[in-house]
Amino acid sequence: MPQLMPDMPSAEQGAMALLERSAVIAALHGLPARQREVLVLRYYADLSEAQIASALGISRGTVKSHAARAMTALREVLEREA
Repeated sequence: MPQLMPDMPSAEQGAMALLERSAVIAALHGLPARQREVLVLRYYADLSEAQIASALGISRGTVKSHAARAMTALREVLEREA
């Protein structure tokens, strides 16, 4: 009996995912350095707010405000490009 292939993403899905990641990375480069640092540590390094605050030498409240401003800016840029 032939073996069935596991569900694999299509080449088109892979290309679209790469384009989306590229757009996010480009948008990240447009952020102020501190906002970019907070988002990268949160979503790429998977650090908690407390860990980010400690790593950057800022308060948790400052981490939250940088993250909120950064997400708003990213959303605006990515929606314009869509």
